Amino acid sequence: MKYQDIWINGEVTERGKRECAARYEIIRQFCITLKQPFTVCDIGANMAYFGLRLIDDFDCYVIAFEFHQFEERAKIINLNKTAKLIYMNRKISLNDLDILKQFCHFNLILALSVLHHVPGSVKEWIEKLQKFTDNLIIEVALDDSKRTKTRKEYIIPAGEILGYGDSHLKENFKRPIILL
Repeated sequence: MKYQDIWINGEVTERGKRECAARYEIIRQFCITLKQPFTVCDIGANMAYFGLRLIDDFDCYVIAFEFHQFEERAKIINLNKTAKLIYMNRKISLNDLDILKQFCHFNLILALSVLHHVPGSVKEWIEKLQKFTDNLIIEVALDDSKRTKTRKEYIIPAGEILGYGDSHLKENFKRPIILL
């Protein structure tokens, strides 16, 4: 079973183990406020579910970074009839963020349930991501993930809570979706 739902040409063709539609609705409601068309960078995009849905709903432009099982995922994602998504095979690093900020600026960056997986300081990741976006939406794992307990410097930043997404690791547990 895939982690995210598979979205192809306007519909879910396979459910993933992680609930996606309600989490997407939280993000969609925020995106209604953005000037159209807007640009999105999705860090740890998985099946690019959120980017593909945003393209369908807002005709925006998306770059999505994923490295895990990239070739398999890319075959599925390429079934979508969109010319507005770049799907990149890359595990983003802090140094990559320094480079990206030199020539990229996005209206929105998504980092959904990914910061507990990144190496180094989460605070530093957030600070660097904020340097090349108008809006950063993160979803943070809490004590539903063992990684949050074993990481030094794992922080939950102060920001506007847009809503909560269901955890796939712990039943009846919600992860905050935060706008910075």
